[in-house]
Amino acid sequence: MKFGLLVDCHVRKDQGQTLAFDEMFGQIDAAEAMGMDSIWIVEHHFRPQASVLSSSMAVAGAVASRTKRVRIGTAVQVLPLGNPLRIAEEVASIDHMSHGRFDFGVGRSSIPKFYEGFNIPYSESTARFTESFEIVMRAFTQDTFSFEGDYYSYHDVSISPRPLQKPYPPIYMAVRTPEGFAATARRGFNVVLWFMGDYYEDRLQIYRDEWRAAGHAEPPEIHVRIPIFIAESEAQGREIPRASVVHDLHRVIAEATAMKAADRVAQAQRYLEDYDEFLGTRVIFGSPESVIERIEEFRERMGMTGLILDMNHGGQIPHEQVINSIRLLTEKVAPRLA
Repeated sequence: MKFGLLVDCHVRKDQGQTLAFDEMFGQIDAAEAMGMDSIWIVEHHFRPQASVLSSSMAVAGAVASRTKRVRIGTAVQVLPLGNPLRIAEEVASIDHMSHGRFDFGVGRSSIPKFYEGFNIPYSESTARFTESFEIVMRAFTQDTFSFEGDYYSYHDVSISPRPLQKPYPPIYMAVRTPEGFAATARRGFNVVLWFMGDYYEDRLQIYRDEWRAAGHAEPPEIHVRIPIFIAESEAQGREIPRASVVHDLHRVIAEATAMKAADRVAQAQRYLEDYDEFLGTRVIFGSPESVIERIEEFRERMGMTGLILDMNHGGQIPHEQVINSIRLLTEKVAPRLA
């Protein structure tokens, strides 16, 4: 089992954005020093109430320069929002700066607001993702190429540097549909999943069946992103993050109301009224012992090879307590699940 730290840039109440970046890098330093396996970087746009981490590649480069051991991944790079040739150049550059420690997680995002801010119709997100990903893969694998698509056109271009890892850094696809799982398996790409109460059991079986049928030599990597918080006692593990969860649920209600997503509003309101339901269905909070038990349940049901852990769900947990949660993970939890 591999343990990765999800890093985000949350602005806590009455704190500034610079401090948010400082605390984020402090948590990255702790993860490296305490023995976590990887750092995974998110991407947000036009949602300062959720995060101010809008430049995942810039942060990945900074992480590469201050770490020596951990792998560095994007969870995920939203391909349709950038120039794919430029993204390929940045990935290859970070791959060299990290001495081959980069993992390229990609997706199209389920948040229309990201697209609206860049004046891109969300209805085009799937087609743009498909085209962008094809361009990136050609840039990684072909010395010179041309491309004519609906959104991009390139003529006799090549990127430099080329990726250090051959033929390119490991690819992690954010997928949800059965068709997406099957296509990802056939192409030999890993998957990164967001746990939101769904264990993906049927779709993961499709993924594994298609992987075997394709005859890939190595087993796939299946990484699951989930909120986790660990404290010395069960009561502390449940209560310390409560205010941060409540803060985030109010954000979800505000965003979902603006989007007229009545089902999301109702769900968030239900969680506000029943914190125990939230604890049982959406997160892993508690003592080291109960966290181990829950992770073992996830491993049995999903067969994941790695966890991407959001140690500060809602972004309002004090920095020192996030560091303590990382310490307890590496000292008390990870050794029992190796």
